[in-house]
Amino acid sequence: MADNGLLASHRAPRGSVAVTLSVWRALMLREALSRLFATRISWAWLLFEPVFHVAYLLLLYGAAHVHSIGNLDTPIWIMVGIQAYFLFRKTADQVAGAAADNGALFAYRQVRPIDTLIARALLEGATWAVVTLLLVLVLALTGHAFQPDFPLTMIAAALAMWLLGLGFGMVVSAATALMRETRQVLHIVLRPLYLLSGVMFPLDTLSPEWRRLLMLNPVANGVDLMRAGLSRNYAGLAEASGPYLWAWVLGLLALAIALQLRVADKIAAR
Repeated sequence: MADNGLLASHRAPRGSVAVTLSVWRALMLREALSRLFATRISWAWLLFEPVFHVAYLLLLYGAAHVHSIGNLDTPIWIMVGIQAYFLFRKTADQVAGAAADNGALFAYRQVRPIDTLIARALLEGATWAVVTLLLVLVLALTGHAFQPDFPLTMIAAALAMWLLGLGFGMVVSAATALMRETRQVLHIVLRPLYLLSGVMFPLDTLSPEWRRLLMLNPVANGVDLMRAGLSRNYAGLAEASGPYLWAWVLGLLALAIALQLRVADKIAAR
């Protein structure tokens, strides 16, 4: 009887949560293998891209003999800003194309369009964390210590940027299901954000009027809040606001989920 009970338990169907987690794990593994081994240097590009951005900005600031920005070590200021922006941009970009790139998987009833979006976002977040740790190690080896005074502030800001990228990517993905050209909007929007979010230069060098206007951008708030977690001496922007950033995150996620539910059948049928 005990053996029969054991066999019956083995045959019992898994719960919906267990199935969903298994699907996410499988999708993440599939995406990771595809991304790392698509070409011979795919894995190297993950680290080379942020290193390239940090290096050329260091050359610019080094030529101008700028060794400190906002009371922070210039290489640390640059690295944190770039990684904060990349967390939003890459998550949004990957999520926006997830459903279209994995359309063949929707033939399996366990895989829903939103699963591919979340799996890509989780993989992007994990990849970002690994690359950031490697950059911190490289900077430490070159004499630039990374010792944040408020690590929880940095973690909260990073989480907000990741969720902002997830929400934006989900909105673009849903809109793309209705009009294919919509994804091009993503690239149009993200291109100037690199310049307008305080990644390359400190926004406190601008006039108060321009600064207030640019700080309506939630990405600029996230970038400055991540830097604010580095040191209690950081001369951050008075306009940077955590509640404002999280209001954007929650509002965008609510809109994204509503749109995804609206177009889920249309995406799966394509």
